[in-house]
Amino acid sequence: MKEWLLQARMRLALRAAIACGLMVAGSSASPPAIAFELEGFTEPYRTIKVAADETGTIEEVFVRDGHTVEAGQPLARLNCSVHKTLLAIAEQSMQAEGRLDAARADLQMRRERLEKLEPLRIQGHARQEEVDRAAAEVTVAEANLRTAQEDLVTRRLEYEKTKTQIARRTVRAPITGVITEMHKDVGEFVAPNSPDLLMLVQLDQLLANFTLTSAQAAKLQLDQEIKIRFSGVLRTTGVVEFISPVTNAESGLVLVKLRIENAKNRFRSGERCKMRLEN
Repeated sequence: MKEWLLQARMRLALRAAIACGLMVAGSSASPPAIAFELEGFTEPYRTIKVAADETGTIEEVFVRDGHTVEAGQPLARLNCSVHKTLLAIAEQSMQAEGRLDAARADLQMRRERLEKLEPLRIQGHARQEEVDRAAAEVTVAEANLRTAQEDLVTRRLEYEKTKTQIARRTVRAPITGVITEMHKDVGEFVAPNSPDLLMLVQLDQLLANFTLTSAQAAKLQLDQEIKIRFSGVLRTTGVVEFISPVTNAESGLVLVKLRIENAKNRFRSGERCKMRLEN
């Protein structure tokens, strides 16, 4: 009987020792990583208020709300009838070289006269005053020729300036994107204080905006890839593009923006999404 009790006590002691060892081992192991999700929303990668460089009345509009446009594509054109008239005048003025030809001929004539007077002066058949006067006339003729040449250059520049002004009256898309809002239509006037014509957004890439605590944001790095989940089964990977250097004083949160590739238009701007982080 005593022997049986002794064996039973030994078995209990062994079980207690094993249990104690497991507890110690469990307490020394690091806790498993916990993943959690933060909710945010998407927005266009770029939103541009497209404005006209010039003022005037809108003559044509080539796009409407919802149209997809390529970079450089014409969007609208301002009336340029006056500028076309000015261009025709500038072209005619640029091609008129009569003054330049006259200056060349005058210079040639005065040079020839000076060349004839110089040997005559040496022979005593012409006075020095005549030679000096002829040399001065050559100098004046050379200056007149330079003035005519400079005037021609100025007229050519005026022509190019008018051409540029006409080109600037056609408003073109600065990026590839989608028209989301038209601000003006045909017949409306574009003034310096209201030059905006339309709203253009870039949707082949999106920005997902999230707000994190300072501790969470400190664990992120630029160009880091993070999994993003949309409603349903849509999943993608975003790249950290912006981590605000400023913590919002009221909320204590930090704005973080992730870039999402959206060439196939799988995701819509303005949708809710969630980013997955490891704690």
